[in-house]
Amino acid sequence: MEIRKATFNDKKTSLAIARELKEWFNKEGIKNMKIDFNLNNLVVGIIKNKVVGFLCYTSYCGKMQLIWLGIKRDIQRKGISNKFLRWLEREAKRLRLYSIEVETLPDEDRYEPYKITRDFYYKNGFKRIAYKKARVRGRDDQIVLEKRLI
Repeated sequence: MEIRKATFNDKKTSLAIARELKEWFNKEGIKNMKIDFNLNNLVVGIIKNKVVGFLCYTSYCGKMQLIWLGIKRDIQRKGISNKFLRWLEREAKRLRLYSIEVETLPDEDRYEPYKITRDFYYKNGFKRIAYKKARVRGRDDQIVLEKRLI
């Protein structure tokens, strides 16, 4: 799989992939993605000239922030997310950042798709470092997971 910076059309394709993954991305998430894909860094995974997934990220205060990660449903659980994560780790190390952080639903939330998400991060060396109460009514609490790089 090739990973490259997203083009304008790749951003549209990435949003289409996210819309198909309703278990993870609701309407508000898609709305936020539209903004985040333009303000932050977006890379896509390419197999046979087709976008199969996306990774949106930024950095702040010496840390890499993984914002969005999505893989086409028909090729999930085939190592694509691992390839994106390894790419992000190399990028963070190249920039001499000390960790990668990601926010997700807390362990206390038993919603199965996010249990799978958390398990993925835990298996890849992420540790829970914080619990964030939702500041806006109707939003979910989040946990912050971190993978130290140095």
